[in-house]
Amino acid sequence: MATAAPQFEIPRPVAHTISRLRWMVRAYVWLEGLFAVVAALGAAYWLGLLLDWLFEPTPAVRFLLWGAALAAALWALYRFIGRRLFVGLPDDSLALLIERQHPNLREGLITTVQAGDGRHREGYHPQLIAQTSRSAAESVDQIRLASVFNARPLAIKAALALLAIASVAGFAWRSPDAFAFWGQRMTFSRELWPRAVHLTVEGFGRDRDARTVRVARDATFEVHVAASIVDGFTAPDEVEIRWRRASDGLGSRDPMLKVGDAVPGRDDAQQYRYEFKVTSDIEFDVIGGDDRVRHLRLIAVERPAVSRAVLQIVYPEYLEREPREIVLSKRADLPQGSSGVCRIACTKPLASARVYQPSRQEDLPTAIDPANPRQLSFPLSAADGDQQVAVMLTDLDGVESLAPYNLAVSVTPDLPPELSIQLRGIGTAVTPTARIPAAGTVVDDYAVREAWFEYQIDQQKPQRRALADVASGFPRLKLAETFDLAEDDPESREPMVDLKPGQRLAFRLQASDYFDLEADPRVGSSQRFLLDVVTPSQLRALLEKRELGLRQRFEAIYEKMSGVGDLLTRIEPPGIAAETEEAAADTAEDDTDEGEGDASSDDGDAPPDPQRQFRRDLSRIVGAQQNATQLAFETAGVADGFEEILAELSNNRVDTEELRTRLEDGIAVPLRAIAAEQLPELERLLAAHQQAHQARADDAAATLNATRIQADATIEAMKAVLDRMLELESYNELVDLLREIVAEQQEINDATQQQQRERLRRLLED
Repeated sequence: MATAAPQFEIPRPVAHTISRLRWMVRAYVWLEGLFAVVAALGAAYWLGLLLDWLFEPTPAVRFLLWGAALAAALWALYRFIGRRLFVGLPDDSLALLIERQHPNLREGLITTVQAGDGRHREGYHPQLIAQTSRSAAESVDQIRLASVFNARPLAIKAALALLAIASVAGFAWRSPDAFAFWGQRMTFSRELWPRAVHLTVEGFGRDRDARTVRVARDATFEVHVAASIVDGFTAPDEVEIRWRRASDGLGSRDPMLKVGDAVPGRDDAQQYRYEFKVTSDIEFDVIGGDDRVRHLRLIAVERPAVSRAVLQIVYPEYLEREPREIVLSKRADLPQGSSGVCRIACTKPLASARVYQPSRQEDLPTAIDPANPRQLSFPLSAADGDQQVAVMLTDLDGVESLAPYNLAVSVTPDLPPELSIQLRGIGTAVTPTARIPAAGTVVDDYAVREAWFEYQIDQQKPQRRALADVASGFPRLKLAETFDLAEDDPESREPMVDLKPGQRLAFRLQASDYFDLEADPRVGSSQRFLLDVVTPSQLRALLEKRELGLRQRFEAIYEKMSGVGDLLTRIEPPGIAAETEEAAADTAEDDTDEGEGDASSDDGDAPPDPQRQFRRDLSRIVGAQQNATQLAFETAGVADGFEEILAELSNNRVDTEELRTRLEDGIAVPLRAIAAEQLPELERLLAAHQQAHQARADDAAATLNATRIQADATIEAMKAVLDRMLELESYNELVDLLREIVAEQQEINDATQQQQRERLRRLLED
C-alpha cells in the first residue's frame, strides 16, 4: 500500500526573496537593453554626421546609412532585451544564483526551494526538511540581493547612453545652426554643408566619373590644387595630400607645396602643387581646412608604342618585280626609283598621330584606319632621298608615346655590276699568241644584263669583245672565260688582236645591268691588267729566273729537312735512357765507396743526367714535329710555283713535251706527293712517338725507328726532286747559251747588212 508524501510549503521569507530577485533580474534586462539602444542610436547619430560632413553623400546613400543605423539599434534591442526578457527564471535557478554569492547558506536555500517543488519532494526526511527550511528562512533576511548582480556592464551602458544624450544636447546648444542643418540632412535634403574653404583639383571633378585621370606608367604627374579666395572662401595654411599605391598598399601623408602667396582682389585662388612618380595606380585625397576632395585616382596605363612596322614597296618598271611587303626594324631601305607606304601597328588604339621629318620640320600626311584605330599609314618616296622620320602617338587616354619612333629611310642606289676577276696561269708578260684565262664572279644588285672583254693596245682606242654563252638576268654570274690573242676574225681570217713584241696590252672585263632611270647605262669594270708583250724566248728567260728562285727556296727546305733527320738520330729510346740511369746510379755508389768526400773529383767525368736527357729528347721530338708541319706548307708552296710556271708556258703556247715532262712529272708531282703524303705521315709518326716517349712505353723504340725511316725516305725524295731541278737548270743554261749564239749571229747579220747598205750608198753617191 503506497503512502502519500507529506505536504510542505516554502516559508514566506524564502518565497518573497525569490520573487523579489526575479523582478530585479527583469528590471536589469530592461535597463541594460534601453541603455544599449540609446548608445547605439547616439553612435549612429555622430557617425552619420561625420560621414555626411566628410563625404556629403547623395540622399540614396544617406537612406542606406540610416537603414544600417536602424538595423544596429534593432539588433541591440533584440540582443539585450528581446531574447532575454521572455526567458524563464525557475525558483531553483534563482536560489542557486543566491547560493553562489552566499556560500554561508550551505545549500539550505536551494534545498528548501526544491522541497517545495513537488518534483523533488520524494526521498526527503520531513523533520530534516523542516529544520533546513527554518534555518533558510532565518538567513534570507540578512541577504543583499543587489550583490547578486554584476553592475559594471549596466554602468558602462548607462554611461554611454548618458554620453550620447549629453553630446547631442551639447551639440544642439553650442551649434544650433549645424544641429538644425544636420536635421535637414537627416531628412534627405540635397543642400550641401557650408564650408570656409573650397578646393579645386585641376583635371579632376567632384563627380564620381570625373575623379579618375589616366597617366603613363613610370611618368611624373603634378597635382595642382587651387583654394578659392573669393565669394567668402579663405585659403588654408596647409593643404595635405594623402595617397596610397594600389600595387603594394604603401602610402604617405605629405603637405603640398604652396606656390607663392595669393592676394585677395588680385588673385582668385591660392595655388598648391605636388608631384607623383606613377609606377602603379594611386588613390589620393586632398584635404585643406574644412574641405576635402576625396577618392581621386591616377590610373597607370602603358604608353602607346609601335609593335610592328611594314613597308609596302612598289618597284620601278625596269626591275620587273611585283610589289612586296617588308617588315621594318627602325630602318627602311627604298630601292632607287621606288615608292612605298609605311604601315604601323600600335599597342593601343590611337586618337591622333604625327609623322614628321625632324631635320626639315615637315609633317607627312598620316592616316589612322577608322576601322582599326591601332593602324596608321603614311607614304614614303625614294625621290625624297635619305631622310629621318619620327612618329609620335597619342592614344585614346590622351597619353603620348615616351619618345618618337624614329625610322631611318635610306635610298639604296642601283650600283653598277661588281666584278671580281683574277687571271689564272698568266703573269705580267705574254706572247702575241697567248691565251689569257680569266675567272671570277659578276654581282649586281638585281640582275646582270651582259658582259664583255675590253682591251687596249698601247694608246690605241679600246676594243670590245663579247663573251660567249653568258647567261643574263641573274644577280650573280660565275665566269671562266679565255681571251685568246691568236683568235682570227671569222670573216677576214685575220688575227682579231694584232700584237707585236714590245707593245703593252691593257685588259679587263666589263658588265652592265638593266638600270634605265638615267640616260647613260650602268657599267661595272674589273681591275685593269697591264701585260707586256714579249717574244717566246724572252718569256722563257723570265720563267727561268722564277725557276731559279724556287730551286733556291727548295734547297733551304731540303737543308732544314736534313736537320730534322739529324735531330732524330740524336734521340734515344726511353729504355736505353733507363739503363743509362741505372748505370749512372751504380757508378755513383762505387765512387762513394771508393772515395767518399773527395772534393777534388772532376765534374766533367760525372755520368749524364738521365732526366735531363729525357727532357732534351722530348724537346727534340716536339721541334721535329713543328718543322715537319712547316716544311709541308713550304713544299706545297714550291709545288704551286712550278705548276704556275707550267700553266704560263702552256697558256703562252711556248711549252714543249720534254719541258712539260721535266716540270710536271719530274718536279711538280713529286713535290705535291711530299707535301701531301710523306711529310704529314712523318708528322703523324712523330706525334705517336711523342706519346710513347712521354709514357716510357715499350714500343717507344719501334715508333722512333719508324719515324727515322720515314724521315730518311722523305729526305731521299727531296734529294731526287732537287737533282731534277739541277738537271733542268743545266738544260736552261744550254738553252741560254743557244740564245746567246743566236743573238750574236743576229747582231753579225745586222752589222753585215748595215755595212752593205753603207757601201751601196757610197757607190751611188760616187
